Amino acid sequence: MNYRMFSIGAMAWAVAGAVSLAPTSAQERADKVGLPPKAASASVAIPTCLASLTLTPQQQEQIKEIVRDYDADLASVWKQFGDRYLETIRTESSLLAAIEDNLTEPQRNQAREQRRKTAQHQKVLAGTDVRPNQATAKPASAVEDEIAIAGISLTPEQEAAADKLQEKYLSHLRSLNRDIQGLHTRLVSLEADKLVELENVLTKEQLTQLREFRQNAPVAPKVATSRTTPASTK
Repeated sequence: MNYRMFSIGAMAWAVAGAVSLAPTSAQERADKVGLPPKAASASVAIPTCLASLTLTPQQQEQIKEIVRDYDADLASVWKQFGDRYLETIRTESSLLAAIEDNLTEPQRNQAREQRRKTAQHQKVLAGTDVRPNQATAKPASAVEDEIAIAGISLTPEQEAAADKLQEKYLSHLRSLNRDIQGLHTRLVSLEADKLVELENVLTKEQLTQLREFRQNAPVAPKVATSRTTPASTK
C-alpha cells in the first residue's frame, strides 16, 4: 500500500526558498502586536553571545530595545506556528481514527498496541543520546506507522477505503504543511534580521569577538522533556 507522507518532519510539500522579510522600524513592529514602542527594556536579557562583550550602557539599552521589538514579532509568529502544528496533529489523528473505523476489532487492537509500544520506545530514547540512523530512516506518517509498522494486512476493501480517506484529507494537510514551513522560514528570517541589527550596535573589535564566539561555541545541550502537566486555565 503506497501511503502518502503527511508528517511535519518530511515536509513533503514544503515551500522552496526563503521568505524575504524587509526590516521594519521598532514602531511598526510594536504596532503589529499592540505593544508600546518604548516599553521599559530593563527586563529584557542581553543575548548570551553578547553578554561576554564589554558593552557600554548605551549599547546595552540599544540591544535590549532591539531584542524586545524582535521578540514581540517572534512571539506572534511562534503562536501562529504552534496553532498550525497542533491543527496538523489533530487532522492526522482524525485521519488515523477514520481509517481505524474500517478495521476489524483485532486489527484495531493490534494497531493500538503497536502505537503504545512505539510511544514507550520513543519515550525511552528521549532520555538518551540514541537517535535513529538518519541515513536510512525515512519519515513516516502516523497512518504509515499504524498500518505498515504494525504489520496489519488490509483487505482490498479496507485499502480502498483508506486511500479514499487520505485523498479527502490531502488538500487540508498540504495547506497546513505549507503554512508551517512558511512560518518556520519567517521565524528564521526574523532571528537573522535581529542579529544583523544587533551587530550594527557593536564596534569593530566587538564584532570580531562575536564572530570568534560563534565559530567556537559548543553545541547546545539537549533540552529534557518535561513531564509536568500544564496548569488548568479554568
